[in-house]
Amino acid sequence: MKARVILPALLGIPMLALFHPTPVVKLVEHADAIRQSLKGADRFFLHTVTIGRNDLATIRHSVSYTPDDPNIQFYVGKQGDGTDVGVVLFAQANTVHGPVEVALAMTPDRKIGKVTVTRATVETKPWVQEAIATGFLDDMRGLSTTDNPGTAVTPLKGKLGAMPYFEAEVIAAAVKKGLVLYGVLYRS
Repeated sequence: MKARVILPALLGIPMLALFHPTPVVKLVEHADAIRQSLKGADRFFLHTVTIGRNDLATIRHSVSYTPDDPNIQFYVGKQGDGTDVGVVLFAQANTVHGPVEVALAMTPDRKIGKVTVTRATVETKPWVQEAIATGFLDDMRGLSTTDNPGTAVTPLKGKLGAMPYFEAEVIAAAVKKGLVLYGVLYRS
């Protein structure tokens, strides 16, 4: 009887060592990311889309990803006259070091207008900030839902240490998830 309790506990210790995320820290508040990304908007709306079976299959096929929540929120910015300024959604990539979340702003012509990293972990924050400091997020502007945001990371190879480069790849993965969610789910 005791062996049944002790053995799983012993086996669980190495498993815990594989995942060691530290607390999540906010780099930018969601409301600030939305306002900064949708300059010119003076009205904001929340548009929630529930993922259907066919859409989920498309998302899984595109990025081997199943969202934790079946309801995806899009923050829509408009000018006073009703003109669309853009849409922001928040996408996340998870690693053994914890999550990294991005605010992905899409323009009315369905291209990336801005990428902002909004959350990281205490452990990854310095690496994320070092990656961001290279300006590679600006290189993602103008990419469409079918483009690969990893192309903005490739020029950083050899210019960053291993962990900042890794976090740049994680950020690009979060952006890719966001692009797929937007491309599959968002209808203006």
